[in-house]
Amino acid sequence: MVELIDKEFSKEYNNLVESESVLPMKITEFYKKKVLEEVSQIGTGGPLYKSVIPTKEKMIISTSKETRDYVEEDKHMPIEGVDYIIRKYKDRLIFIITDVCFSHCQYCFRTYNLSKLQKSNLKETISNKIKVLKKYLYEHNEIKEVIFSGGDPMSIGYKNMIYALDELKNWNIRIHTRAIVYNPNIFDENMIRLLKKNNVRLVFHINHPYEICNVVENKIKQLYNSSIRLYAQFPLLRGINDNYKVLKMLLIKMDELHIRPLSIFIPDPIAYSATYRVSYKRIIEIMNEINWSTPSWINSTRFVLDTTIGKVRYENIKSWEGNCIIFEREGKRVKYYDLDDGIDIPSDINKLLWKEKI
Repeated sequence: MVELIDKEFSKEYNNLVESESVLPMKITEFYKKKVLEEVSQIGTGGPLYKSVIPTKEKMIISTSKETRDYVEEDKHMPIEGVDYIIRKYKDRLIFIITDVCFSHCQYCFRTYNLSKLQKSNLKETISNKIKVLKKYLYEHNEIKEVIFSGGDPMSIGYKNMIYALDELKNWNIRIHTRAIVYNPNIFDENMIRLLKKNNVRLVFHINHPYEICNVVENKIKQLYNSSIRLYAQFPLLRGINDNYKVLKMLLIKMDELHIRPLSIFIPDPIAYSATYRVSYKRIIEIMNEINWSTPSWINSTRFVLDTTIGKVRYENIKSWEGNCIIFEREGKRVKYYDLDDGIDIPSDINKLLWKEKI
């Protein structure tokens, strides 16, 4: 059997997990089979491999300006001592219902906070957390939508999901999940009926077209045929999807499956993320290539950066000097620090799309 990671390097990475609060390697058997197939064809370092398996580049490549929490989620927790409710917008909030994921994405841009949450009061029962959340919601009736996040909300299981959705039935519920590619069978008939009954919006995080195999595709069709509203958002990641041809294939596939793509996210400038980030200059090039080569039903997906002042786009750039880009939104400004020169080497399209004849 092919080894996914060298034992000596695995020890090094586990030491980093302990010392730097990065997430340990975790992968479902379902996704692991895809990674093993990829490795058997092109070796290590392909797009699916890099999604879930740590690499030496992750440990050693860094840029001059990095932080642990670029979005500054701590500043948007409206209840003192409660770290599972995050509110940046007037009409909606994020509810971190769990810190558990099916697999750990190696590019995760909440990795530091998730590591902290695993040692925090997220260990409260779901019923206690929902009790606190409902009290806050009733005190702030301008909030119309609760976004289940995590971790992966689908990991809480059927009974907990029944309870959560029933308790929060007076609000619109949106669930962000990567379960569709990591553990699609979590969407069994009972779960699908439950999501339909509660008129839930499902937002998938699908980063690469090869994540949509026949099993995933059939499950998405089952969800759509049950009248569940399907959306998607995903990050632009070097070594995974940093070429317009990959994005085009993915967006077309989503359209065929009746998934509405919302946003392509620019990765946060956080520690241990440089190997996944794309320079802003090349982000613009990729945006333009998508716009020039596809019809509007594909290229309407927006490229955004999540910040402490909310999501910003290319149009929000106020100034750009060297590596420092200043975005402005609603009179507020935020700095974004680009990669240092020489880090962003475009990925080989033949490796990104190894199943195709490019």
